[in-house]
Amino acid sequence: MFFLIVIIYTSYFFKSFNEILGDGWAYTNLFINYSGGLARRGLLGDIFLKLNNQFETIPLTFFTLVYFTCYFLQIIIFYKLFYKFKDFKIFATFLILSPSMIFFNIYDLNVMMTQDAFLNLAILLHAFVFINKKIRFNYYKNFLLFILFPLITINIFNHENQIFFIPFHFLLTYIYIKRRVNLKTTFNLLKYYAIFLLPVFIILSSSGSFEKLYIINESIKDFNVEITSQFAGNFNLAIGGFLKWHFIYHDVYNSLRLFFCVFMSIFLIYLLFQNLINKKILFSDNLILKNYLLFILPSFTIFLLMLDHGRSLNMVTIHLISFYLVINFNYLKFKKYYLSIKNNFLYILISASIA
Repeated sequence: MFFLIVIIYTSYFFKSFNEILGDGWAYTNLFINYSGGLARRGLLGDIFLKLNNQFETIPLTFFTLVYFTCYFLQIIIFYKLFYKFKDFKIFATFLILSPSMIFFNIYDLNVMMTQDAFLNLAILLHAFVFINKKIRFNYYKNFLLFILFPLITINIFNHENQIFFIPFHFLLTYIYIKRRVNLKTTFNLLKYYAIFLLPVFIILSSSGSFEKLYIINESIKDFNVEITSQFAGNFNLAIGGFLKWHFIYHDVYNSLRLFFCVFMSIFLIYLLFQNLINKKILFSDNLILKNYLLFILPSFTIFLLMLDHGRSLNMVTIHLISFYLVINFNYLKFKKYYLSIKNNFLYILISASIA
């Protein structure tokens, strides 16, 4: 299955060298840069602009290499995380082929080059290091301070959505050190997360303006792209856009579709894994399993600020599944549970259809 996923992504990888995938909206936003001063989401675009000035780097080549490297790394880590479910094919297939998971960018090519990819890679990388039993505490601490924290900081400057998902990383760190070290060490390591207050403050105070927008568009006019006026909006514009999008541009039918998508992605995965927790198939510290939702609920604020809920579902789902996949797993108990579901799969399917 993962071999086929790699083939599919590889086909789009070569295709993207010659044409813009999707409607071009995500591609255009990649050109936001710092030519008019510090701006939200401008880091990657500024890096490209400097490389282009120095080496005449081609936009499609640069962004394709950056993003598909990110996607292929995600696929490799997904494979590692799901490997323990290799004997439970129905279960693994259901999760892997979910439209809100690894295939999200394929199902909707319009979001193929959004900065969300780096947020997802950060949590998957954290989960990958987490499950490595050979990683000692000192190595994990160095991973946090010298790899993960710089990556999250870069992501904050690349897209402020990273701010909403820091609680997931905090939760994984809390679980890791809860297993291995004492409470004093736990506090000493968790306090390092205060480092993110500085980049969060900087990026939230870097509002856009029409003057910045004009300077940025002048800097990228040779690439036949133009940043929309939405870049110059403030928080009030975001609120107004949210109200218009949900209560003027979309009707009840669209709201029902959104509810169905949330149910079939986040809520269904939550029900599935919470059931495994209740049956002690997935197990960890009781305090964590009883209160983990309190850690991650702030991340759901993203649904109030983003208009593209497909991307919100993708980011929340991948962060949520990364958390579930690092919890301790009882193979024998799950095997019995899986066989009982597999033997009654048709009955469950008919019951769900009737419901």
